[in-house]
Amino acid sequence: MSRPVTQLTLRLRLPSTMSAAVGLIAVMAAVGALFPAVGHSIGKLHVPKSVGNLLGGGDYGTVTGWFRSEIAIIYAPLVIGALAITGASAATAGEEEDRILALVLAYPIRRSRLIIAKAAAIAAVVLIIALAVWIGLILGVALAGGGITIWHITALAVQLAFFGLAIGALAITLAAATGRRSLATGVAAGVAVLGWLINSFAPLVSVLSWLKYVSLFYYYTGHDPLTRGIDLPSLVVLGLVTFLLMAIAIRSIERRDLRA
Repeated sequence: MSRPVTQLTLRLRLPSTMSAAVGLIAVMAAVGALFPAVGHSIGKLHVPKSVGNLLGGGDYGTVTGWFRSEIAIIYAPLVIGALAITGASAATAGEEEDRILALVLAYPIRRSRLIIAKAAAIAAVVLIIALAVWIGLILGVALAGGGITIWHITALAVQLAFFGLAIGALAITLAAATGRRSLATGVAAGVAVLGWLINSFAPLVSVLSWLKYVSLFYYYTGHDPLTRGIDLPSLVVLGLVTFLLMAIAIRSIERRDLRA
């Protein structure tokens, strides 16, 4: 791995990452402060089960259900996925389209080391956002009056980080294989959104319930970390997917002619 490449890539992604992190913490603080006033009055939404699944169960009457529906299912994966995907595609395919990548590779650095260095920078972005979610949840739960332990908050942050790493690795793989930023961004985002929909709707149809196992989103939130804690098998799956995708990315960029 090339440390200067990692540092430069991270420096370019840091302003947007820190802005998103601060924004997430502020949103979670606001969500927590709202719960004592409106949470108990809203209670559990009486909506079709499919809609409830999209909202993490639609249970707004408890602190856990409130933060699951508002943060764990929507805001947290949306922000970490967006930053991982856009950062990964910009750092690889984006630089190739701008004719920067080939120039960098004119120096004595292997393509594999370059991709690993850029992946390390995106991993740092993911970890910063996961840490922001951890801090924001602690603050938000405190403002809501408590009800979720530090252990369960940590479990959500860890599962979220592994999800972000996997979706970022997917974007890097697509970017390394095609050299097209828009394609890598679009396909990776499509996979993330489709995974969210599959995880929500597949369990409702017994014949299709198995589809949830092909969704990265299922391994992030299917075990409900805010209630049950860390799910090690899910982390293993997300970790293996990340390493497999990175291996494919390295092999793809080593075999392809880059645009000069």
